[in-house]
Amino acid sequence: MKKSSILLTLFILAFAVSAQGTVYEKNKSSDNWFISLAGGTNMYFGNGSSDATFKDALGWEGQLAVGKWLSPNWGGRLAVNVGQREHYNALNTYTTGSFVHPHLDLLWNVSGVNRTYNFIPYIGVGYIYGLDKDFKKINPGAVFKGQNQALTWNLGIINDFQLSKNFSMFLDLSATTLQSVYGRTYSAQPQGNRNLDIIGQALIGVKFGLGGKQDFTKAELMDYNLINDLNSQINKLRAENENLSERPEFCPECPDVLPNVIETNVYVPNVIFFHINSASIDRQQQISLYNTAEYMGSNLSTTVEIVAYADKETGNSDYNMKLSERRAKAVADVLINQYDIDSSRIKINWKGDTEQPFEENDWNRVAVFIVE
Repeated sequence: MKKSSILLTLFILAFAVSAQGTVYEKNKSSDNWFISLAGGTNMYFGNGSSDATFKDALGWEGQLAVGKWLSPNWGGRLAVNVGQREHYNALNTYTTGSFVHPHLDLLWNVSGVNRTYNFIPYIGVGYIYGLDKDFKKINPGAVFKGQNQALTWNLGIINDFQLSKNFSMFLDLSATTLQSVYGRTYSAQPQGNRNLDIIGQALIGVKFGLGGKQDFTKAELMDYNLINDLNSQINKLRAENENLSERPEFCPECPDVLPNVIETNVYVPNVIFFHINSASIDRQQQISLYNTAEYMGSNLSTTVEIVAYADKETGNSDYNMKLSERRAKAVADVLINQYDIDSSRIKINWKGDTEQPFEENDWNRVAVFIVE
């Protein structure tokens, strides 16, 4: 039991190391659930000699399991195995016993996310109970010391072949350790004997997703250099506003001057910044879309042109032109479908890296709004 505890500790530590690194978006609690059904054979390795052939020593076994992946690398399942095992016990008596074996397993997907083949070792604990009436307890008053039941440690490897997001086939190779008294019938050996027996299993099965999202998406983290640059600009503008606030609000000695209105295109003070090589609109940029939609809702006669760019230091001219096109269309799509802005009031244009509106290279992964 001590060795098994050490093994479980090492398994958890290995998982903790593997879980570091890539950050993924948080899925809903209803996502990543699965159910699996499997069947195959088992072999009981216990005390006692046997002249039986290999074929005679094989039993049958089935499994029904329900589980959930909490991240691309780890998850858990509740499985119930039922079957029949063939065994020569300590009295060299050949026995056939049926059993039910529920167990909880910690799953570790070594392969990672969205793979066709997944290598999944697991470890768990369970309880096995013999269903045959001839499997009598040595001491009916003692818990788990009778030959009809025992606690188990389970260790195995699932070879999972993912055929679609909601369906896969797998080969489960596992070993179950349990106290050897479980496999003895009418044994006169003392109860202090706590040798361990092993049941080896080989199961082939299918797994189905239970609705919801079954994969994981990498989180698009904001460029911190870009954030710092923008914060610096904001702080600079705040300082300028404070200086302006100290000036007089009016100049009595100055004559009134009528404004000279010149009709021209102007920038709406909203821009959408993108991550490198991406046309996805980050959550932090939604406020700019909201402000633009509010402006257009209050000025029904205006139209807005969306002009998108790509930075010159990344990619090539042809690719950047297509990337800026996707960015412009992504922004227009949100205004039309999410904020109900009429498509006739929106124009889109894209410049690739042929023009760079900002001196800072990273800032040119952007879409700007122009009022017409």
